[in-house]
Amino acid sequence: MIRRHLLPHCYTADDELQQLGTAVQPVLGPFIRCLVWNILKAKRPSWSVDFQALIADRDLALLQEAVFNAPSDALFTENERLGWIMARSFRHPRTHVEHGVKTGCVVTPLEQHFYLSPHSEPVSQTQKLLLTTLYPLEGEDECLLVLNMHAINFVSVHKYVEQLDQLRVALQPHSGPVILAGDFNTWNPSRLSLFQEVAANAGLTEAVMQRQSRLAHLNQHLDHVFYRGLELHSVESLKNYNSSDHAPITATFERIPR
Repeated sequence: MIRRHLLPHCYTADDELQQLGTAVQPVLGPFIRCLVWNILKAKRPSWSVDFQALIADRDLALLQEAVFNAPSDALFTENERLGWIMARSFRHPRTHVEHGVKTGCVVTPLEQHFYLSPHSEPVSQTQKLLLTTLYPLEGEDECLLVLNMHAINFVSVHKYVEQLDQLRVALQPHSGPVILAGDFNTWNPSRLSLFQEVAANAGLTEAVMQRQSRLAHLNQHLDHVFYRGLELHSVESLKNYNSSDHAPITATFERIPR
């Protein structure tokens, strides 16, 4: 029997998003340089150095397994270039470190929303997250919708699909450009196919990249980048970083005004 006091404190849909740091630009574009990375709770010793190097020239960053009330806080709270939005899933019962996803950008979002997965991971009873942010684009009336997703892991395909339904809902009202990225936990063909179907139905294209051949996650790729209404200039999985069990991904997009 699991003792309740040993379980994480879980947040709810009524909890406010954390806002950290200070964005420096009024609008995004025309080039949008992105970082996508599951940072493994920022717990490896070399993580801070790697992270600072990776975000130095980025306009947009989507992090999964992000933390707050942790030693890395100053990198976000004192950041005078990127403003960060954090959606929280749970707080550790002993350390009180908060876990979730963070989206950082050189522009303050016009809107931000988050969705807790309808189902929880077994044992830990924690939920996964979808965080959406909306940014103004240079010289345009249309805005960029950014979706930062950490998909639920150790559950049935049926429960996985119910979180994908939240993604459909978030995408449906937006007709403009989109970046969808994160750790989608696509560790088997069924999950990957279902995710690709949702993306295709929303008119999104996957940013295909070269990857290392041997992986730690059931020999499958979990992290992906999809986009719409943008031109992809480059995308790369950076295999030489060891400060997380996920390789950071960098991508550069250009918005071509209509």
